[in-house]
Amino acid sequence: MKEGPAARTVIGGVGYRNLRDHSFGIVMSDELEPLADPPRLLIEDLCYGPVAVGQWLLDEAVNAPITRAVFVTAVAREDGRPPGTISAYRWDRVLPAEDEIHRAVTEAVTGVILLDNTLVVTQWMGALPEETIVVEVEPEAHAFGDSMSPAVAAVFPEAKRLVMQFATDEAAARALPVLPLGGEWTSTAVWRAVR
Repeated sequence: MKEGPAARTVIGGVGYRNLRDHSFGIVMSDELEPLADPPRLLIEDLCYGPVAVGQWLLDEAVNAPITRAVFVTAVAREDGRPPGTISAYRWDRVLPAEDEIHRAVTEAVTGVILLDNTLVVTQWMGALPEETIVVEVEPEAHAFGDSMSPAVAAVFPEAKRLVMQFATDEAAARALPVLPLGGEWTSTAVWRAVR
């Protein structure tokens, strides 16, 4: 009996190039690219629009299922996280109200590239795998430039290790709490680098 195609994992960096801390996800996907192991492990720069990300995920899933996606980015949350705080969780994939979905799709079409928009739009499109993991860092520097702030640069190696662990280690991925978008940085979902 012929076996079906192997399940696959995607690591996707979300953000903007040359925007200091907000380039975190893109720099991560660039650095991890040599570790890609197609077709099992795909590493993708997702700095294009959320609708295109959803289409890419749907196209990729045609040949073999994608069972896990790890999204990595820098995102400012208004919950008091200090810059450089790393938060990791499994997104519960609960979509917001229809007007928020409409806003996310509208922003996606106009070129806004943010984690929340990317996840909401791709989930709305039915493109996200059942296991969607978020690794995000609280940014400090919001200006144009190619260097991260000291607080974010200091946690980059640990975030890189965590991203690979959650992508390749089933037990580690399953141990993450299931949380709404944005997580809860005071929970066990967070690793704060003490440097």
